[in-house]
Amino acid sequence: MDATRFDVKCCTMEKSTRNLVVVQPNSKALPESLTYYDPELQNAWNVEPHDAERLAAAIAKSRVLQRKYMKQLTKLRPRLNQRTYARFAAESDSLFDSNLLEFTFGDHLNFAAKARRKRPRTTVRATFLSFDENTLHELRYRDIESVRVNVPEERWFEWPNTDGRKQIDSLLSHELTGSGQHLMRHKFLFASGATISIGFARIAWGTQRISKH
Repeated sequence: MDATRFDVKCCTMEKSTRNLVVVQPNSKALPESLTYYDPELQNAWNVEPHDAERLAAAIAKSRVLQRKYMKQLTKLRPRLNQRTYARFAAESDSLFDSNLLEFTFGDHLNFAAKARRKRPRTTVRATFLSFDENTLHELRYRDIESVRVNVPEERWFEWPNTDGRKQIDSLLSHELTGSGQHLMRHKFLFASGATISIGFARIAWGTQRISKH
């Protein structure tokens, strides 16, 4: 969650011409703002013709929101283990522009034949692949209060040559916030306009390096 993300545009590379194509936002599919992230930032980056004043205003607002986010995040520190808190509070957001590989929830996520009598407990698991494809990030949520997933019919950013395939696309922003005295909420916003919101009490964030051999 850092200022470097302000320099990113939604774009793709056409294989035939190798030209950089800036993808235009669909105003009809504009997603709701997160508490600390305004979609206007991406719209201002990608609008054509380029509007320098609009972009400057969006960046300024985003920096204010980012400072507020980091301030409220410190209040959640007692609820998180040291490693998980460090990953959320890092200057460079390791989840930015990552791809969602899996989002799973259920009462028997860790089912094993030998433990069938174990009491069911709703659990959520989200796995992301980093932008450089070198790291897997696995987030596990327990003591679930709510799960909300929205993949809208109309897309916010539409990539060329998708052949009508539905895609979640890359992660633009996510935020961890408090929800009452004991619960937390983790929200995700993707370039397609898809959103995920999880209410929970406990979270663990693990990483795994991917071998290139």
